[in-house]
Formats: sequence, structure tokens, C-alpha cells
Amino acid sequence: LAYLKYNFPRARYTMLGDLNQSIFTKKNSQTLLSEVQKMFNPEDTKVVQLTHSYRSTKQITNYTKSILTNGQKIEPFNRDGDLPNVVLADNVQSSVKQVVSQLKKNDEKNYTTAIITKSLDEAVDLQKLLADDGTATTLIKSENQRLAAGTIVLPSYLAKGLEFDAVIVWDASKDKFDEDEQQLIYTITSRAMHRLTITAIGELSQLLQRVPDKYYTIEQTV
Repeated sequence: LAYLKYNFPRARYTMLGDLNQSIFTKKNSQTLLSEVQKMFNPEDTKVVQLTHSYRSTKQITNYTKSILTNGQKIEPFNRDGDLPNVVLADNVQSSVKQVVSQLKKNDEKNYTTAIITKSLDEAVDLQKLLADDGTATTLIKSENQRLAAGTIVLPSYLAKGLEFDAVIVWDASKDKFDEDEQQLIYTITSRAMHRLTITAIGELSQLLQRVPDKYYTIEQTV
């Protein structure tokens, strides 16, 4: 941006984006906004915040915005749906069974489902576990790969900007996400339009434990 401003000093700029989805930086959204504003004359700069979220149901939006501590104000669109569901398991095998069960429920609603992992390695491992269980999925490994019909598995960094009828968050367990990754888990969960499921093995991630329990349901499987 500084390079463009230097080469085109009389140009006017319009920058659009969701600061809460700044997943490739350790800085929070307010810090990024202030840094950008320093590059321009304050008298010639105007910031407009679009606060209404139209992608997800009211229940999903209330859940996802509760993850953020320093995020921009988010107002849910008045479209009702199911509460997000958190499913806890004692081991990986039980968690995979939970995912398969949730996929069947989503299929009954004709929902397209994306299973989102934190890393690519996890996505590769999960697809193999599901295949071993008899569940076919498509692994998305690059930005240039076309999204296929049916259930897909993809890492978090490829989910930004996408949306799906249903999202299953794979393994949001304790110590899985650091405090400075709250924008990452926000981005993952907010990809869901109608149904959101979060899986965890053992204890749920600390970032998700702070979400008020009125915003989700919980079940545990041994």
C-alpha cells in the first residue's frame, strides 16, 4: 500500500475487508486499522464499519463473535437456526464416529459440509481416517483446486472467504489454538451458514470455553 501511495500520490483509495479475519498476523484488528490510518492524512480519511453479518444464522453469529475479545462490532442478521453443537470425545476414533454421524444429519438436510482442520497435515490425516471408516471426502490442498461436490476436508488457511451450508471444526481441543489465534478460529467457525459443529478430544479449546453456554449445545461420547 505504501508503494502504491508513493507511485500514485494523488490517487484515492478504497480498502475493503473483514479485520476479524486477519489470520496471517499476530496483531489484532484494531492495531492493523491504526497502522493503515497512519499512512494517510486523518482529515482526508474516513472509516466506515459495516457491522451486520448476513452469512450465518443468528445463532451461529452469536457464537462466533463471542470468540473475539478485540474484534469489530458484529450484529447478527435476524435469521434463526439451530444452536452450534459442541461434541466431545475421549479419543480420536470416537471423534471420527461423531463426525460421520454429523455428516449423516447434514446430508438429511441436503447441506454441503466442509470439515475444517487447523493444518494441512491434519486434513490429510483426517481424510484417511474417514476413508478407513467408509466415508468418502475430497481433500482441498491448494487455492487453485476446484471445490468438489459432496463433503470436503480443508485446512483453515484455505477456508477464508468461503462459505458452506454446514461446517465441522475438527479437533478444537485444549491447547490447540493459542490466544493470538482467536481470529483464526473465528474465521473457521464463521464459514458456516446454517449448521456449525465443533469437535474436541478431551477438553475444549480455551478460546471456545469462554463462549457463553447459552450459545451452544454440548454432548460427550466415550
